[in-house]
Amino acid sequence: MQEQDFQKFLAIRFNLLLFLAFFSFSIIILRLAYIQIANGSQYTEIANQKSNIKMVIPAMRGNIYDRRGNMIATSKGTYTAVFKETDRMTKVEFLKLATKLEPVLGMDRKKILNLMDCGWKMQNGCMVETGRQMSKFSTKDLKYDLSPHQIAFLSEHRLDFPGVHVEVKPIRVYNEKQVAVQTVGYVRKYGVAQTSRIIDYMDKTDLVEPDQMVGFDGVEFSYEKYLQGKNGSHLYQITADQQIQKEIGQIIPQQGNSLFLTLDERVQLESRDFIKRFLPALKNKGSNHPRTAYAVAMEVKTGKIVAMISYPEYDPNIWTKNLLDTNDYNQIQYSLLNGTIRSAPYDVRPLTGKDAETEVAKHPSSLVPTGSVIKPATLMMGLGEKIISPQDKWLDQGDYHYGRGSDSVHNDSYDIYGFLTPQKALEKSSNTYVARIGDLTQQKYGKKAISIMKTYHQAFGLGVKTKVDLPFESKGIQDFLTMDKVYGSLAAMVQSSFGQQTHYTVLQLAQYAATLANNGIRIQPQIVDRIVDRNGNTVRRFNPQVLSRFYEPDIYWKTIREGMGRVSKNGTAGRVFAGFPFHIAAKTGTSDQDIFVKSTDSNNWYKYGSASNGVFISYAPIDRPKLAVAVVVPEGGYGAGSAAVIARQVYESYNRNIGLD
Repeated sequence: MQEQDFQKFLAIRFNLLLFLAFFSFSIIILRLAYIQIANGSQYTEIANQKSNIKMVIPAMRGNIYDRRGNMIATSKGTYTAVFKETDRMTKVEFLKLATKLEPVLGMDRKKILNLMDCGWKMQNGCMVETGRQMSKFSTKDLKYDLSPHQIAFLSEHRLDFPGVHVEVKPIRVYNEKQVAVQTVGYVRKYGVAQTSRIIDYMDKTDLVEPDQMVGFDGVEFSYEKYLQGKNGSHLYQITADQQIQKEIGQIIPQQGNSLFLTLDERVQLESRDFIKRFLPALKNKGSNHPRTAYAVAMEVKTGKIVAMISYPEYDPNIWTKNLLDTNDYNQIQYSLLNGTIRSAPYDVRPLTGKDAETEVAKHPSSLVPTGSVIKPATLMMGLGEKIISPQDKWLDQGDYHYGRGSDSVHNDSYDIYGFLTPQKALEKSSNTYVARIGDLTQQKYGKKAISIMKTYHQAFGLGVKTKVDLPFESKGIQDFLTMDKVYGSLAAMVQSSFGQQTHYTVLQLAQYAATLANNGIRIQPQIVDRIVDRNGNTVRRFNPQVLSRFYEPDIYWKTIREGMGRVSKNGTAGRVFAGFPFHIAAKTGTSDQDIFVKSTDSNNWYKYGSASNGVFISYAPIDRPKLAVAVVVPEGGYGAGSAAVIARQVYESYNRNIGLD
């Protein structure tokens, strides 16, 4: 192609391109003109269109009182810095925001990032992606109880802290005296409850906000539907660009109902404080390092729990810190569980981590073998099945041989008690006497003997849940069922007759003692006396509930009562209750427990050592029962020297503040 022709070709192509560009821009300009002129009013109306948005006002949670109206838990409004993530925030923006908040809130930016729950955290100086505990656009609490200066600064510099603003939010406040903290329980955010897969909270998203506090344990959990109240709301009119125009409606939140517990703060705290002083002194006397103790005092006729002590306790106000760090958790982890109704670990603080786990395995939990306190139940089985009679007499020679004669049971220190009646057998706490009952019951019923013994235990509330209105209750452990399968019914009957094959909770033992006092009438333990609304009107009152009736001749109950009465006079608890103005029906127990731990270099278990636990059941006064008390002291040694001493203090406090007569 000639150069002249080529230049002509380029000129044509260039002119064509210009024409196409001109044509395209003309179309765009005409279209924009049409939109602006022909449809301008329509789009202006859309831009100015308003919609409504509802903002929830959380309800104040109901209060919790003791039986006399002393405040145990309440709620208060507090100015709170909150964070609600804006769309498309990046990790750089999250870090920048946390860094700017650091001097304002007086908190480390690492902790602020954790509280923001934005999917990122700082680790070794770098931003690391992590999972969220709550949904992306949920409101996250950063700090409660803001000072006036902090409130003013955040309000004046809102544009510098995107997504951060100040709200008045209710927080839970617990009595600083720490009144039955495990029984009362604590609260946490609903979003955390969902993440923890607590089934009771999986379907309540329409009733509770993700950042709203809900009960996580104790009566806070059991009575959530009464305590929670009903949320209110503001209804605002907003523009398309999310600007609030005006408030067009409001629903006032309704405070939750309040609970009056059956607990008496005076008896609870006086008994708890005695335990706090007593355990170190008990250790100094040579027992095997007791650091925990559990006690329940329950009124016999009503089932009302006056004191429920799971020691050591902790300050539940720690939960208002919003996010517990490792140090916080280490301070409370061995005090969280209610050891009176379930297994709670031994207190091994200040150890932490693997060292703590290793040490915990070397000590008994709160669920210890019952020991000799089971003997009244064994006697009732012997009487009820006509194995013995109330007039039974048997010569105790210090040990009892059973089976082929190669296996034997002996009394503590191999004591020889001579001729025993059922009453004297309880007074002396004879292992051989009740072992004989277990043996003869097996001879009479064979393999069915195990189910018979199980039936008697359940009639006293042992091996079944007490039905107390508290979460996560254990029904105890009946090792004799496993022993029956492995070693046969004879060994199981004999060994369990004096309490080495049963682990029952302290509340079960208290219900057992109350059932003995009631001649076989088993009452449901009661922790809440009544529920009242915010105006003081009673919404619900709880009356005594009979769970079962255990019919046996009066002479059988009289026989056991006389034996338990001897225990506190001349028997194993005689010294402890000397001079006490009321006659106590009691039974001491000292349970020996082998401790097995897992080898560090294999999965094999080996016997580390053994523990001697103090156990005690009782009721008083013996002729007109009013109060039942059960106590367990893991590694407390003899029950008479540990658990019984605590029980006397409980009775003294109850008599001083309420009255046993």
